[in-house]
Amino acid sequence: MKIYSKILQKVICALFVCLLFNSCVTEEFSEIDQQNGIERVQPEEAFPGIIGNEVEVELFGEPATMAEINKTIVFEGDILIPYENEGDTKLAGLTGRRWTNNTVYYEIQSSLTNQARVTNAIAHWEANTALRFVKRTTQSNYIYFQTSTGCSSYVGMIGGRQVINLAPGCSTGNTIHEIGHAVGIFHEQSRADRDEYVRILFENIITGREGNFRTYIANGQSGEDYTSTLDFGSIMMYGPTFFSKNGSPTITKLDGSTYSIQRTSLSVNDIEGINKMYPSSTSGTVTLKGNNGQYVSSENGVKSMNCNRSAANSWETFTIIDEGGGTVSIRGNNGKYVSSENGTKPINCNRTTPGSWAKFTLVSRGGNKYAIRANINGKYISSENGTKEMTCNRTSIGAWEEFTITGL
Repeated sequence: MKIYSKILQKVICALFVCLLFNSCVTEEFSEIDQQNGIERVQPEEAFPGIIGNEVEVELFGEPATMAEINKTIVFEGDILIPYENEGDTKLAGLTGRRWTNNTVYYEIQSSLTNQARVTNAIAHWEANTALRFVKRTTQSNYIYFQTSTGCSSYVGMIGGRQVINLAPGCSTGNTIHEIGHAVGIFHEQSRADRDEYVRILFENIITGREGNFRTYIANGQSGEDYTSTLDFGSIMMYGPTFFSKNGSPTITKLDGSTYSIQRTSLSVNDIEGINKMYPSSTSGTVTLKGNNGQYVSSENGVKSMNCNRSAANSWETFTIIDEGGGTVSIRGNNGKYVSSENGTKPINCNRTTPGSWAKFTLVSRGGNKYAIRANINGKYISSENGTKEMTCNRTSIGAWEEFTITGL
């Protein structure tokens, strides 16, 4: 059976990060292979243990092989590809689009168990990248986290509602992994230069699973590797015995040794790659002056902020970072982020990452004047007229809550 899929090549080229393959697991657990001394993590699959029927697909005019399981086309084991129409045999294809404005809208199925794994995974992505995840209201393009027998995802924003399937055993780490697919990341071992780092032992791979180990180029796809080397620590990396038919390694380093993988967090290289795909939008250096004519100072993060400086030196310069969805963070010259402290105590510039207390909305007051509203409590930052430490606890905008931002 031959299926033809038309895919938007230019868009997908911009999206594919360097990773490819099966996504998710029925249950994540580690065990020690007594024969080889390898720590095992179960492979991630959309339909665990089911190989399905191989079908040929045309991608960019080149043949590729995918699996059809339960009337679902599964690419590289866990990546789902939609049909154009219900009951049709023609695929809608991978559009490979990025999420606009670095913002991913989402909804969680009410019956999904352990929803904390979703919210914790989202928090991890937000703490380490410029992507922002916003609960859907009426948006047409969004991720829907739902229960399933396996874990799987589409790749990139495909348009409309797209699911991330999570079996009860899928962990927070697995969810981080699946979100990686949804924002456009493929598996690490499929990068174009992987043969410079690993050996694929096809003789040990379960029959019918060989396609999971091809590079994206061998699978007829265009892509781009956003980092300079293969990362064994990537949350998207295959384990050394994934899809082994005999317990022996299916992937080794070039010297024949094995390696460990993790499903805990994005690696440094994961973060580097995704930040190249979804860069934060930053201003140049800005200053903030209160209506008292004095400049806001970060106090270098060593004490609470003040609005009492007559001149703008290094502690009085900031960078406004677009976090997506109309949200910004404010970074001091010390590299730390301004925190609202949830309005319970004076504000500080000492946060290493822009968490929920460090997200703000700039409210235009005309010209280059703005009020700064914290997203966490809906309150406004006040200069306190420079007479005491600044706070974020005002319910309305008065003179002390207006700032002139120069350089924005």
